[in-house]
Amino acid sequence: MGGRSVVPLLNTNRAGAARMARAGHVAAAIRIPERVRAQLRLVLPSASPRLFVHEGARQALERKLRGAAPGPVILSITDNRHSIITHRLQKGILHARVHHMFLNAPAHVVEALVRYITRGDREASAILGDYIDANGFRLVRRRRNAPLVTRGKHHDLLSLFEDINERYFDGTVNALITWGKRPTTKAKRRKTIKLGSYSGVDRLIRVHPALDQKWVPRYFVAYIVYHEMLHHVIPGSRGLGRVNLHPPEFREREKAFRHFDRSIDWEKRHVGRLLRT
Repeated sequence: MGGRSVVPLLNTNRAGAARMARAGHVAAAIRIPERVRAQLRLVLPSASPRLFVHEGARQALERKLRGAAPGPVILSITDNRHSIITHRLQKGILHARVHHMFLNAPAHVVEALVRYITRGDREASAILGDYIDANGFRLVRRRRNAPLVTRGKHHDLLSLFEDINERYFDGTVNALITWGKRPTTKAKRRKTIKLGSYSGVDRLIRVHPALDQKWVPRYFVAYIVYHEMLHHVIPGSRGLGRVNLHPPEFREREKAFRHFDRSIDWEKRHVGRLLRT
């Protein structure tokens, strides 16, 4: 088909329009763009989508909390993927922050949420844990801007990961791994140091860059990688309102690492030096 429209143009003369009406024709105007590129482009926003909260649902949940709490309640709805439920008592006011997945939760889950926040109910914690696990897909992943960095100056994390994966997990661990970011400013002297971390939402293992030093043995870095890979395989257990990141099964399997005792001993003897670096 050519660029021109095959639909006759509507006669804009009044007399012509009257004649068409008497003949039983209905006036209509159809415009077909002459070129495809004349169509409007769809422009998507570059910013991350904002969270829009149904205020009526938020107020309904807040009223339930007020009915069970001894004092005033302020409820905030979040999209935080790490702190799903947090609450604190400040100057007699209960401040609660709850993930938006609970706004349309079943009645028994909402009741459990109220009991957990206001009384720390143990059974309620288990119900909430099951609901969060079943709705994990609603925990939004953040876009990764920084690339994964696996090769350090002295240790190659990807090589360690692949070796441990085959040796201890039959190659079944499909997590990612990277060195953590080095601090850009001089921080205050720490009393503790987190040598590794695992994000279940991102399936990402981060290893502290302080371990990428010549005097840190390869077997110890391998132990940290193995420990975080276990978090991917054995999730934490819920109970008493908290998450136990190292349940008995985790502790037992951790000892299967070839250099477990040696690594624990090395960490005790060198943790001070790691803190200084």
